[in-house]
Formats: sequence, structure tokens, C-alpha cells
Amino acid sequence: MRNGTTFVLLAVVAWSASTAASQSNNDVHSILLVRTGFRDGKPFTYHYVEGFQERGRWIYPDIGYIDFGETKQYREFFIGGGWTVFSSKHFRFIEEGMIDQTLGPASEHATYFVPWSFAPFNITTRLGGEIVYFPYLPLNKQGRIQHVLERAKVEYDFTHFKAGAGYSAYQFGDGPWQDKPFMTATLKAGKLGNFEFWLQRLPGNHAHLQVRYAKVSN
Repeated sequence: MRNGTTFVLLAVVAWSASTAASQSNNDVHSILLVRTGFRDGKPFTYHYVEGFQERGRWIYPDIGYIDFGETKQYREFFIGGGWTVFSSKHFRFIEEGMIDQTLGPASEHATYFVPWSFAPFNITTRLGGEIVYFPYLPLNKQGRIQHVLERAKVEYDFTHFKAGAGYSAYQFGDGPWQDKPFMTATLKAGKLGNFEFWLQRLPGNHAHLQVRYAKVSN
């Protein structure tokens, strides 16, 4: 637990320092992401919170936390940064690098390097989408390689809300890919942020509802 505590303290210090610095820089945007899920009558299948800053083409710091239901069994802390590799009118490609530390009895304290790839695109002014993919690359013997297609979605913007559909998938080690298609609706609440809802089908025909909140501050 000592390593995990040190990691959290470093993340908090880095985030606090960068936030203070951003107050005098108009080109800095702070983004907060909060997510959770519900499945088969069981609330809070996971908890996710992430904060990062966009500084022109650069993104740093990027700090986050996730657990899956029982926070005492498995959780992750990550920190990293990246940059916009390519940007055009209809397409962007962003790459980040993260150090991810797992904690809890089910984690075996595995440490990973996570190259995180994000590709938002616009087909028209109202029709667009985004793709997010990242692998977990083990940095110690406790880790197992994993592949996460976090989302590949297309949605239409109806001005005050967006609706669409997408696909996500996950592979652990040499195991089979787990398919997780979903439908999505996003309420655009202006200064309050965006509230996105996923209705997702998990392996075994389980239904999973995700609630995702995003807030951008200048």
C-alpha cells in the first residue's frame, strides 16, 4: 500500500500545481471525467474518475483512478501525458503514455505501461464519432498483457443532445475477445457539462448501463 499511497500523493501534487499554473494561461483547458455503471440490479459496477489538461498540442498531467465494484479487491491509479500527433478539419489523432499501478488483493500489484490512442472524427458538422484503443503492457512479472477497444462510436448531434451506437471489446492475455456493443445518448447541458448514457450488451447477454459525465473548464 505504501507504493500506492506515494503514487496518489504525487498525482495530487502534480494536478494541483498544473491547475494553479493554468489560471494565467488562456490556452489551457481542464477536463474532468466521471463514470460509473449498473448491471443486473447491482449498482456501481465500476467507479472511474480522470482529470487532465490540454495545453495547446500537449496534454499533461493526465491523472485517473478506476475500480471494479469492490474497491478493496482491485483498483488502478494512472498518470501520464501526451500530445496531438495529427489534426485536420475532419480528423485528429492523440497519443498518450500512462504508467498504471494496480492495487488490492486481486491485483497482484501489477504495473503497466499503457499507450493510449484517441481518434475523434467528423464526417459532417453533425455526424461524427471517436475511437479509443489501448493495451496494457506489463512492466513486472505480475502483469498480463491486455487489449482494450474502449469505444468505437458514431453519433449524430441534434444540437441539445447526441445519439448513436458503438462497439467496445476486451481481451485478457491469450483469451477470446469479449464483444460489448452499445447504444449511446448524450445530454449537452452547457456549462454543467455533458451527461452520456450507454446501454451496453455484455458477454452472456447481460445488460449494462453506464453513466458518463464530462466537464471542460477554461
